[in-house]
Amino acid sequence: MNHSSIVMRSLFASAILLLAFSNCSKRKVKPVEPAMRFYFFQSNLELELIKETKLPGIAIGKVNAKDNVEITAYVEVTEKDTTFTYFQVNCPDRLKAQCEDGKAYFPSTSRVDTHYVAGLLDSGKAFVSEKAAGTIVGKTDYEVINSIRQWLLTPEKIKSIDLSKVNAGIFNIALALEFPKPDDRLKVVNELVLLPNLVGQTSPKDPRHAAVVKRFAALRETGKDGSGLILPEAESYLIENWKLQKDVMEKQLYSEFAVRANSYKGLVVQFNKFKNHYLIPEMLFQLIAKDGAYSAKGLPFQYLSLSDSSQSAMDIVKKFQTNFDPLSVVANGKLEFKENEGVFLHITQMDGSGNLGSDETLEVLSIIAEESGGSIGFRIKLKAGEVILTPLATTDYLLTSGQGFKEFLATIPKDYKEIFKTNPYEKAVVLVAAKFGEGGFNEEIGEMQYRLSTQDRYWMVYEIVRSHPNIKRDKESSGSFVTSYGSASDGTCFNDFQWRQPKGQFYVSGVYAGCNGESGETPKREEELCFEELGPDTIYITFPASDLRSDKPRIDIELQNESSVCQYINRLVFDSKKYKGESGGE
Repeated sequence: MNHSSIVMRSLFASAILLLAFSNCSKRKVKPVEPAMRFYFFQSNLELELIKETKLPGIAIGKVNAKDNVEITAYVEVTEKDTTFTYFQVNCPDRLKAQCEDGKAYFPSTSRVDTHYVAGLLDSGKAFVSEKAAGTIVGKTDYEVINSIRQWLLTPEKIKSIDLSKVNAGIFNIALALEFPKPDDRLKVVNELVLLPNLVGQTSPKDPRHAAVVKRFAALRETGKDGSGLILPEAESYLIENWKLQKDVMEKQLYSEFAVRANSYKGLVVQFNKFKNHYLIPEMLFQLIAKDGAYSAKGLPFQYLSLSDSSQSAMDIVKKFQTNFDPLSVVANGKLEFKENEGVFLHITQMDGSGNLGSDETLEVLSIIAEESGGSIGFRIKLKAGEVILTPLATTDYLLTSGQGFKEFLATIPKDYKEIFKTNPYEKAVVLVAAKFGEGGFNEEIGEMQYRLSTQDRYWMVYEIVRSHPNIKRDKESSGSFVTSYGSASDGTCFNDFQWRQPKGQFYVSGVYAGCNGESGETPKREEELCFEELGPDTIYITFPASDLRSDKPRIDIELQNESSVCQYINRLVFDSKKYKGESGGE
């Protein structure tokens, strides 16, 4: 059953109760001036309109991106201590026969606020909108979003675009829709930050800059009549916001990279997916190779280390190369980033006797990773040739992944009960997820995500639920919720939540409250089976990769059950992130 049908059914079920108390309801209308438009995220999404805000809320039809949906007011309807919020629209031409006074409505939960989207991007998160069909924007912003989306998607085809007066929130809507995944968005944002310095340039010296100029046609058209890229001032909020997003996503990437895969082969794949990103391969190479020892082929030295000095490079190589030949030459390497010129590998050589050799700087064209030496090696393409680096040992950074990750898992107790007894709740959940769950780094959302199924992990799922700080235990296998009242976007409300667990089955019950503070003369308690042993239910545990070893990880938990009563495990116990985007306000 779809979401809109659930809403209609729930509203109808409440209508009889509300009729008796209709005189108690309050309706507040706040005009939206000037009128705004509903922007559909995708052309295949639909928005269901209702005839009026009074229950049971009669549906009059669905609209989509082909319709001009004008927002004229924000409406609050309060029944006792519960408030429902709607947006009022001018009835589209094709539905006017079903509308009253040329007006129609839709619940505010059918849209995502632009500030919510901006918050996701500012924190480097993926944009996923499961329920909302779109957002509300100014009439002039409607076409601006479309223009920006087209430019971001095919910048090589767009010769003219004016961003000088574009609001950052509007730009971020376009950015989130075309690049919802953080990794993909990082590539674009990294290039956007470069644009102010590349306007008007046709042949930059830095080959990475040249690639950006080639990709953005508007850069090359600047100065020509009616064409080119017009940017806001360098200190504008839009450009500063690009820089903020860049910094946040890069920090996340560098802190989490080692745990993006549990094998070196997987990390090689992760590394090479960034090969066309501005400076990301070079920065990751520095991070991985720091104080590492590598055998080298392709240049007149046999070993290389990225260390503080030639002597420390020699010491590191000798530490891992036990049969070191005194005639061998060790190079100490350091990447240098020269503005507007490119990336260079500065090499200082030293022979086995401690004599310093040549000192040279070679331009780096590209770096790719490959699985070698039981770890991760590299091929560095230089303007003067190519050097192939094979690790003599796993670097300190990589010890947090691959074999290092397996060693970390080995330190986690095999008994999940012991994990919960000896760790704070959030850390215990992370350790149980990593030890017993299925999953790992999820590229779609840019975070670690594990799942536990009640098919074979029922008792772990049960422990995660009953041990939560928002759960009260009256007895060993029964209790209540800390929060006693909850409302849902499907129009249902319950209070006095209780739970019980006959062996192998977890039930939750609540008293239907009618969402208006009234439940009739005889309140009705409804109970549902939320999950059971050997059942099909799954719990998802999500957290930032950088929090894997944290004592206070930021976790998000969600039980895959959205039935009328069971959904409150997510809403009131776990406070699942999925519902954070729901908003009853403007």
